[in-house]
Amino acid sequence: MAPPVTARARRRVTAIEIAEAAALADVAAAICVLSRFLPIGGAASLVASVPYAILAGRRRLRVSILAAFTGWVVAFLFGGVTAANLVGSAAIFGTLVGIAFRRSWKAPRVTVSAFLFLAVPSAAIATGFIALLSDYREFMITQIRNGWQGTERVMNNAGLEAFTEVVDPAVTWCLRYWWIAIPAAGVIGVTLSALAVYVVLKGPVPGMIARLGAPHVDEKIDEHGPVAPLPLHLRGVGVQYPGAPVPAIHDVTMSLGAGEVVAVTGPNGVGKSTLARVVAGRAPTAGTVERPGAVGLGERGGTAVISQRPETQVLGMVVADDLAWGNPQLTEDQMNVLLDRVGLSGMLSRETTTLSGGQLQRLAIAAALSREPAVLISDESTAMVDQEGRRAVIGVFRELADSGDTAVLQITHDVGEAALADREVVLDSSHRDAGAELLSPSRGIGHIPGAHVGLYDVGYAHDAGTPWHNQIFSGLNLQITAGSAVLITGPNGAGKSTLARVLTGLQPPTSGSVLVDGAPVRNGRKHALLGFQYSRLQLVRSKVRSDIRDAAGVDDTAVNVALIELGLNPAVLGDALVDQLSVGQQRRVALAGLLACRPRLLVLDEPLAGLDTPARAAMVRALSRVKASGTTLIVISHDVGELAGLVDRTIVVDKGTIDGQPVAAAPDPSTLKSTANLASVVRTLPNASPARGWWVGTKLLMLASIAVMFALEPTWLSVAVGVGIATGWTLLGKVPRAAVPRLPLWLIWITLFGGLITALGGADPYVTVAGVELGLGGASYWGILISMTVLSLYCALLFCWTTPMVEIPSFAQRLVDWSARVGIPAQSAAVSVALALRLCPFLISDFRTLLHTIAQRKPEHKQSVNERINGWAACLPVVCSLAVQNGRELAAAIEARGGIGSVARIDRSPRFIDLIVLIVVLGSVGAVITLG
Repeated sequence: MAPPVTARARRRVTAIEIAEAAALADVAAAICVLSRFLPIGGAASLVASVPYAILAGRRRLRVSILAAFTGWVVAFLFGGVTAANLVGSAAIFGTLVGIAFRRSWKAPRVTVSAFLFLAVPSAAIATGFIALLSDYREFMITQIRNGWQGTERVMNNAGLEAFTEVVDPAVTWCLRYWWIAIPAAGVIGVTLSALAVYVVLKGPVPGMIARLGAPHVDEKIDEHGPVAPLPLHLRGVGVQYPGAPVPAIHDVTMSLGAGEVVAVTGPNGVGKSTLARVVAGRAPTAGTVERPGAVGLGERGGTAVISQRPETQVLGMVVADDLAWGNPQLTEDQMNVLLDRVGLSGMLSRETTTLSGGQLQRLAIAAALSREPAVLISDESTAMVDQEGRRAVIGVFRELADSGDTAVLQITHDVGEAALADREVVLDSSHRDAGAELLSPSRGIGHIPGAHVGLYDVGYAHDAGTPWHNQIFSGLNLQITAGSAVLITGPNGAGKSTLARVLTGLQPPTSGSVLVDGAPVRNGRKHALLGFQYSRLQLVRSKVRSDIRDAAGVDDTAVNVALIELGLNPAVLGDALVDQLSVGQQRRVALAGLLACRPRLLVLDEPLAGLDTPARAAMVRALSRVKASGTTLIVISHDVGELAGLVDRTIVVDKGTIDGQPVAAAPDPSTLKSTANLASVVRTLPNASPARGWWVGTKLLMLASIAVMFALEPTWLSVAVGVGIATGWTLLGKVPRAAVPRLPLWLIWITLFGGLITALGGADPYVTVAGVELGLGGASYWGILISMTVLSLYCALLFCWTTPMVEIPSFAQRLVDWSARVGIPAQSAAVSVALALRLCPFLISDFRTLLHTIAQRKPEHKQSVNERINGWAACLPVVCSLAVQNGRELAAAIEARGGIGSVARIDRSPRFIDLIVLIVVLGSVGAVITLG
């Protein structure tokens, strides 16, 4: 009998709650950090409140609090105090609104709740801080007065004296009696802001929450008795999910014993992953599961799981930290033996973000092997891996089984992989609704004039000319005949997906040129289009029919034709939600949107990945019709065999070669124009430096001390000391000029305009320029404010440039251990922050792909501002939906590692140099405050 669940256990935040909080907090933090670089201002807090509203509409209040903390920390690390405070504001309003949606509150109750629980406390806290920070208060009051006087002067010159005569006494009174005006304005402003957020979000957000479905919970695992998952017998097993019209699996009978590899096959949506969860310990709703003891998920000698997406099953930011997650007793020697076994020798200290997909899968296998599992479940873990990587992974599985102690359950669509297993279990799909599939199309696509494609010395480098310069390929020369079909293949990491973006004009080449019929390639509906590897990122609208209409700008008749061409029934799937489709259906719907555009050049990145045998056959038939229509077709894929009969030519691309022939050398990065911008430089510099060796805590204390100095003493002396600290940090961080981004022109103009207005507001000394009297004192106050803002942002960049993000989880684990000594539980917060940092690169990648999707859908005519806004707004629901999905997969990975554990090994202790740095910085800051 299972032990009773205690009240403390019920209060504890679960793995799925932590993972979902981290993923959605990442979205909010990204929005607020970008707001520092884009002219969206206060709208950032409103937009960032959406993920928090979604979370609060699905989860307990404590989960929202955890997400607020996580988002604040991530935004602070990447964007400084201002970005972090924007996240805090978004979290407060979003959480209140999300609770209102969950509890069906109306506007009056939202208003009262905002007044009592947000407005009054926040106004009291803000007034208290302003009362304590007297110098900063006087500085801001003076700045506001100068700004208003300058504005008043401009308005009076424009003939608006009547308006300013009314406003001026009110402004003067508010500045004089700030201790009344600030709390009053705070109470009114917070209350009205909360109501405004509720009104704006009550249209879209409840629908987003509903489409995400019921919140997932950590599944109950069979843990009766000692760990002993083998031999395993399933008899008549079925699983019926709540609200589902048909069971996920039905009447499954199978066995699993030590020393064998058993393949599980069947079409998409038949329940293979559900069967894997049953084998991993999930209780079925029908039938019986017999094993001698507990399943031991994530425990030594128990059950280990490897899933399809390596991005969400590798938890550590360093290879060693990932192996140590939930397995702290592993020594480095043991880790190296595991890495040698899976072909990752010498990678113990590598950052996991630098590993290829195949390497991440091997790392996941190593983490599983570290527990010496009796059962290893591979849920399509080779789907996105190249042929060489697949062979290596299958070899490890075979070696495990042949050792006689481990059973491998391998879920796969690959016929060759299934043939290598000892036995094959084919799941029956007769209980599922097949009405969505059509066996044959009703009509052809029609003739399309294909495009001749020419590549002339084409090269591409990520972050060209910056310290992060990464040459992907160079010197490519290709000629692709109009109307032909070409297959481009090669190993993981060869740059095939990047080449696909260059071929379709989504990314211009760093060198050389891509010409279509003699003119530069043009991306667009009627020109060149790209089908992305991860098809969910190509589906922007919530329903199938509306997405294809939006993708191609066509009517419902053309939508139906496109669906039928892909073997999908428009009567069944036309109004279906895209998130309820199988992986294969999503991929075909995405292709339907591209086909409806009738492009002259179509490039598809891994169109067969993740598809079952019938769906792959349907996809190949559809591609044959695309070729027959005249469209020039370029397919990038590892699946050479199934596409051999379709293509006219196969090209093998590897780093430095094309079809085995060497290509021209890449240009010297120093000769290229830097592509650094404010949104691309927030990461660690690749070069070693003294500042990089400082302890994380040292650099965080530096950031905090600068913020305190600016708050207590907003003067030119503080600015001078801040410049000195930043200069020393820059020199000791060996920051190259190419890393410093150019300021956007709009920011420069706004800064100059603000300075002009405050100068018009007066304050000694005065000067006359072109007959206009300007107060340099007012401009001086504006200069101090702008200087402090720029310095705060630059110091946040210095922290990112000189601090590998992989050190943050280790530092967080040290803080957790310190807090545990005084009885403060903080492990959940550390895990949430670590997962958020781990997800950041993938969030950026997904967002970039979504922007490319939106760019491809632009109509031929010039878009209105409203159309552009709607296009951008369509990204947010997709990003939030993917964040929830990522959270679900991360939670599954955590459970497969034995549950919530240490996020990293303890970081190194501070050194003598850290003491010297802190003495200099804290001494300088202390001197400024003392003099003030």
